Amino acid sequence: MLLTARLFITLFLALPLTLSMAMAAPVSHSREIDITAQDHSMLSLRQFPAQGHYLAIWIASGYGLSPRDVQLASGLARQGVEVWQIDFAQAMFKVGGSNFLRKLNPNYVVDLIHAARTRTHKHIVLISHSYGAIPALRGATLWQQSHNAGDRVRGVILMSPDLYASIPALGLPPDYLPIVHTTNIPIVIYQSGKRGNAGQFPRLLKALVQSNHSVFFRFMPSVTSPLYPGDTSAPTMRLLRKLPSELHGVIRMLDRLPAPKKVPQYAFRTEQIVPLDSRLKPYRAQPRPRSISLVSADDRHFHIDDYKGKVSVINFWASWCHPCREEIPSLNRLRKKMRGKPFQLISINYAENAKTVKAFLKHEKVDYPVLLDMNGKVSAKWNVIAYPSTFVIGSDGKIHYGVNAAIEWDSPHVIHLLDKLMPQKLSNHAAHENFAAVRQSQTAQPGSNPVTD
Repeated sequence: MLLTARLFITLFLALPLTLSMAMAAPVSHSREIDITAQDHSMLSLRQFPAQGHYLAIWIASGYGLSPRDVQLASGLARQGVEVWQIDFAQAMFKVGGSNFLRKLNPNYVVDLIHAARTRTHKHIVLISHSYGAIPALRGATLWQQSHNAGDRVRGVILMSPDLYASIPALGLPPDYLPIVHTTNIPIVIYQSGKRGNAGQFPRLLKALVQSNHSVFFRFMPSVTSPLYPGDTSAPTMRLLRKLPSELHGVIRMLDRLPAPKKVPQYAFRTEQIVPLDSRLKPYRAQPRPRSISLVSADDRHFHIDDYKGKVSVINFWASWCHPCREEIPSLNRLRKKMRGKPFQLISINYAENAKTVKAFLKHEKVDYPVLLDMNGKVSAKWNVIAYPSTFVIGSDGKIHYGVNAAIEWDSPHVIHLLDKLMPQKLSNHAAHENFAAVRQSQTAQPGSNPVTD
């Protein structure tokens, strides 16, 4: 069903592009408008007026509206789709981020839909990306529960949505918010193949289609994010040029879909937020590390099948990730402190090309090998969800610790844990455990001889 949906979107969009571009209406200057919510809060947003039949409520990701958000909203208005663009964190004078959007009451989205319908009588769609998908899906579903099919939200367009209940412990699969398993509103997803959540995308689709038969997607393997200013690759720039017209075609497609036959039962409640790691934690997933076969930024080939004999730190990162960059100096210091010991430190760059990584390394001192996972497949095999993510492998070849956040790698606590994983320490520990096990089994048997040195 998902493959059919993907082909359907591709074929549908190939036809109306020229027509929709020809019908594009001039866009007026954007302006700020205020909406009064039911709790009497005043929500300020940016309106891009247009003369067409559609209105898109565009919800920021939680980290503000980038120039490309504004560029695409303006382009969509030129296609005849009015856009109301809101950054809830800014509008409510709050600190943004993923946890803010997880906690945001989706009735504010319902208030926006109500204001848009009352003021314009247009057909409504919601657009968002990353963690903005959470209030978008919740708000659309709550509106659906309290209004008839003729007054429905036509659908939700999501760009690389992040719908995790929380970031799980390193190596474990994510749990998704209840709305993922509940909503049946039509959804179109633009998934960037080089974004950090791309490896989890099949799992998200599987969760969505359990309750929703109208999930369509387009996978963009060479794109990091059309809304990330740092992604200036040729595929991304081509997508940006045609995306306003393409979104107009998607909105028209959503408008033609029938209303869901059944109204989902959903009640919003604030989920418990699990904070990101702040220190190394015992690793609870499959302890055997995956092999690595990659080329480094300086064109050397690295192949690791057997991790035994050394303590290995495998760090997954990306140049666009601020915490990743912040922890590089401490990783450099760690490598220096571990010099002379059976230790190796390797970093794996996620889904960036060699040119980008080499340019970064010219300005940032990195004293350890940087391997290029240009298609993101190695990161996906290691089940990496957040960046940075780092695995600590003992000299026995097993993963002992992990952390999915930036930490101070040369702290005394970390050095102490790494030293305990060295060959001599682990062999002594194993011998002690074996001795204790034998002693316990023999003392449990009457008449057995005691173990002596």
